[in-house]
Amino acid sequence: MQRNNSSDEKNHDTNASSSSCGIPRRTVLKGMLATGAMTCLGGLGMLATNACSHGQSIPERIQLFVNGTIYLDAERKASNLLVENGTVRAVDVAPERYSHAEIVDLKRGIAYPGFNDSHAHLLESGFFAFYGVNLSACDETKPDFSGNLADCIAGALRKYLDTYPETQIIIGGGFYPRDYDAWSLEDLAKIDAATGNIPLFLGDKLGHNALINTATIELAKLTPETPVPLGGKMVTQDGKLTGMLRESAMTLPWDVLAARFDKGRIRDATLKMLQVWAGFGYTSFVEMGGGVGVRFHFPDVLFDLERGGELPLRTNYCYLIQKLSDVDAAAACRRTETDMVRFVGGKIFVDGAYAAGQAWTSWEHQQPDYYGLPEIWPDDRGGREYNLNRIVEKAESLGLNMHYHTQGDRAIDAVLNALDAVRAKTGGILGIHCLIHLAFITTEQMERIRGFQGRVVTTVQPAFWKEQSSTAYYYGDRAAAAYPIKQLMDTGVSVGFSTDFSYPLCNCRLSWPPWELHLRGQATRGIIRR
Repeated sequence: MQRNNSSDEKNHDTNASSSSCGIPRRTVLKGMLATGAMTCLGGLGMLATNACSHGQSIPERIQLFVNGTIYLDAERKASNLLVENGTVRAVDVAPERYSHAEIVDLKRGIAYPGFNDSHAHLLESGFFAFYGVNLSACDETKPDFSGNLADCIAGALRKYLDTYPETQIIIGGGFYPRDYDAWSLEDLAKIDAATGNIPLFLGDKLGHNALINTATIELAKLTPETPVPLGGKMVTQDGKLTGMLRESAMTLPWDVLAARFDKGRIRDATLKMLQVWAGFGYTSFVEMGGGVGVRFHFPDVLFDLERGGELPLRTNYCYLIQKLSDVDAAAACRRTETDMVRFVGGKIFVDGAYAAGQAWTSWEHQQPDYYGLPEIWPDDRGGREYNLNRIVEKAESLGLNMHYHTQGDRAIDAVLNALDAVRAKTGGILGIHCLIHLAFITTEQMERIRGFQGRVVTTVQPAFWKEQSSTAYYYGDRAAAAYPIKQLMDTGVSVGFSTDFSYPLCNCRLSWPPWELHLRGQATRGIIRR
């Protein structure tokens, strides 16, 4: 945010903004993302402002926010805030000069402008980036990839262990097979030969699947008969585990390994990753708290960084909800909010990874009789604990905001139907419900979202166009029509822009895997706030 003082007004040329999808008991105001004629304000929470356009003429609306604590940064505050058609224009204006403005009484609430990443995984990707094995070269979908995937991964593991021979748990990520289920016992043997008895957990490029070795299988006491959470799968061959875990099956070894992680390393990696994001210009972000089946819940690390005066970004964190009984644990997070670390709500995966062909759709994929992967059901067929309708109803009863991973149209319908059921029962929606990704959202679903009048919002990742070329393998001709972001914005719903894993928002050519960010980030060290 650049300052240009003129007369009695402190004008702000704010670069970008996206929706935080709601922060309990706070008012959130953010700046603007300007791309050509497109601007979008995603200020949600106690104050919900929907003013998104894409080259459209919209009625002039001038608002003056008063009677609150309006942060400019961590130290400076303003007495009021002038917003024109969703764009923050100035602070500390003379109210008498804007007698025609709509006065918004903050009622002693808190507002803070900034550049917000509304959906990111910085804690987990930071830990894997700075202390893990970089497997981004082991990608079978790349045109220049040749050789065997298992050989590529094993080679990278040997180099890593040569550099860090004292490693007690190996983590890493970035591999990408064409066919996950083809991972074999022969492949597992190659990984075991490289790692020996050191437990291993390697996430894939998408963060939705993982590889483990025999040491981890034995540590977690896994067998082919081990019950797998809904939506998950452990790949087997000849009745034996191969070490490939799909989606929520990652929970099985993860909880055992996570208890052994070095908290000091997590703190160090988190600080480095947040400094990189601050170098991109972000002032705040929404942390998802883990991936499917992998809860990475370390708010104490964030609180510690804040106490030490080191936290470079305001953090709004989620609690990963995997089943109904997790909702109470999520609600308990509201007791420990601070100025810089806020609890935003729950996060739940409704379907699988778009780029792995797992978007839950109403139409058949290229693979016969396959419609994607539901991570949860809208009824009790997977058990009471895994009923999305029950989870949404419970979250609403506690006033929780929610985030939903929804790629396919059936996943989106499942959430909207659950919210419709709550609205029919209670007469309204209390929380802010954020739908994420929306690869195959339909026109009718966009209108349904608009009908919730700001209680249902969205966040999308423009850089995901990079993945579309490789997904025709799964979705055929429909892949080219995925992520209709412009149409979504033209509908008039709140649309936030976000990076998700580690895709910088403003220039897709700067999209790097998270395990490369510690190298790329050095180029921005001059503007990183330390």
